[in-house]
Amino acid sequence: MRVLCWKALFVTLLFCGSTSANNIEPSPIRSHEPMRPLPAKSDRPLNTGPTFYVDPANGMDRNDGTKPTPWKTINHAVGQLKPGDTLCLRGGTYFESVTITAVGTAEKPITIRAFPGELAILDAGLREFLEDPAGAWEPAPNGAKDEFRSTRTYRSGGGFGNFADSMIPFHRYMNLTDLRSANELYHVGLSDRQDDPVGIYCGPGTRRDPETGRIHVRLSHTLLAGLGKDAYRGEADARKLPLVISGHEYALRIEGARHLRIQDIVVRGAERSAVLIARDQEDIDHEAEDIELDGVTLYGSGSALRVSHTKRLRIVNSMLRGHSAPWHSRFTVKNRAGSGYLIVAEGKDFEIAHCELTDHHDCITFHGLDGLRFHHNLVDNFNDDGIEPGPKKARGTTLVYQNLITRTLNPFTAHGNKPIPIDSEPGSGMYVFRNVVDLRQGTYKGPPTEPDPSGKFLNEPTQLICHDHGSPVHAVYYVYHNTFLLHQKAFRDYYAFCWGGQSRMTTRRVFNNIFVQVEGLPGLNFTGLKPDDDFQADANLLWGMNDGSTQTADYFAKFRKSPLFEASKKQYPPGWGANDRLADPHFLVPLKNDFRLRSGSPAIDAGIAIPAEWPDTLREFDKGQPDLGAFPLGAEPLRVGS
Repeated sequence: MRVLCWKALFVTLLFCGSTSANNIEPSPIRSHEPMRPLPAKSDRPLNTGPTFYVDPANGMDRNDGTKPTPWKTINHAVGQLKPGDTLCLRGGTYFESVTITAVGTAEKPITIRAFPGELAILDAGLREFLEDPAGAWEPAPNGAKDEFRSTRTYRSGGGFGNFADSMIPFHRYMNLTDLRSANELYHVGLSDRQDDPVGIYCGPGTRRDPETGRIHVRLSHTLLAGLGKDAYRGEADARKLPLVISGHEYALRIEGARHLRIQDIVVRGAERSAVLIARDQEDIDHEAEDIELDGVTLYGSGSALRVSHTKRLRIVNSMLRGHSAPWHSRFTVKNRAGSGYLIVAEGKDFEIAHCELTDHHDCITFHGLDGLRFHHNLVDNFNDDGIEPGPKKARGTTLVYQNLITRTLNPFTAHGNKPIPIDSEPGSGMYVFRNVVDLRQGTYKGPPTEPDPSGKFLNEPTQLICHDHGSPVHAVYYVYHNTFLLHQKAFRDYYAFCWGGQSRMTTRRVFNNIFVQVEGLPGLNFTGLKPDDDFQADANLLWGMNDGSTQTADYFAKFRKSPLFEASKKQYPPGWGANDRLADPHFLVPLKNDFRLRSGSPAIDAGIAIPAEWPDTLREFDKGQPDLGAFPLGAEPLRVGS
């Protein structure tokens, strides 16, 4: 069941040090057990150099910003900063929408950070719902059970929200019919976002009524049979719970800033995105450059981070959380709320490393990005698309390596309306290597049409590792030294879990991977590939955990005698999959999700040489012929997250 804690599921592969120490003393949770560890205080030491302070409780903007006499607001403080300065945010909640245009230098960057041992929260939300819920809500006249409305009117905001004690997100209701509905089952009238007289209740959520300006909230329990521990059973009276209700479009806008470091702060409460990084709005030629987010926690609404017109962005040791609660499905988000990407990125030379990207509809799209290093990240709980490079591009190199990708319906995707031929520069494209893509556990695709106490609907199997929408030309992909796991067969039994297809007018290489299914055996269907396609695949190991040992005949014999195999030698002289094998990879401790190789594994020394110009972070540890999969023999466990 997907309610299992990810720490328990991936204890061998994961190391997450950001939340294990210096946590705030927990208060009793009255909503729902948190999906993820809550933000922690950091003990990062202060920089040397000029340091100024902000304190939301004890500061005043007419002060001089020193430690004894701090400023009150971040917006005032950032206007005073010069190259080399550090701005320390004392612990507390800053109810602001902050814009930063500060410019440091490469030698003297500007740093904005939390004070050591204190938790600083930048909250763009409507503070009365957090500080005075009893006074902020009143029973909604003629409303549904547990429905409340704001005592004030608002011209904007109220579309997104979170329980403040657990930071579990609310549903963004598109109409009051759904918010008031007693129905939690799917029916045809709910498709394509149209209004429906029955509606569907999608769990605790909000809607601002555009006619009255009142924000409505309903925290009724979810009663859908089969949800189990994923059901909401917490406090239903909004007047008794502090809530984060979205207000400003963005909590933090970084516009045209250069040489800027943001460290150890929490950002939440935005209506559109927690953070926006973009060029200067008044001088459009002045792009943001050399920006680093380190140790931050971003709670997303429509998205957590939107970036455009930016050069050299680093996001490290950070947690980006989305808008999907445990009781939210792909259908309810996509059709009854409004989907979106956790990260929307456009610019040049980005790095996202040692982060957790979790709990949203889609993960990241970066069609307008030239140069990305995406590594040592946890990508978990995306009920639609995962990594979206867009259609084939003329230039740009993306490195996706040593990540753990789990519970994602479509891990690698592309959008586009029709095939558009394009030439790519030599060496450009997507290099996907040394990742563990463990999709044995499925996603919550949609509620059933009839009550299903089994909860089977929570675990929709992933069937496509590589997928598209609208049949675009896929990006150039080099896929090598990965370990892929599915629960059951891929869509149409495509070879290599669908890496063996959709290669028209593009380049694709699939070498030295391990493909494992729990049920059945990985397929050998190359339908859709033509011998003239620029496709090569070889030295991949295939296995079925439950059914592999029952296979006695030569699993590859039929294909290797086929005309397609013979014709494939035109592009790849050995022939597609000539050195593939069907064998138990002998993972070290598979029951504990340790997918390193045991001594004597048939994956050892079974690979073919990868071109030296292809990056490989573990090449020096791979002795002899290349080992197959994400881990050469004797490798250390994969460590992802901060």
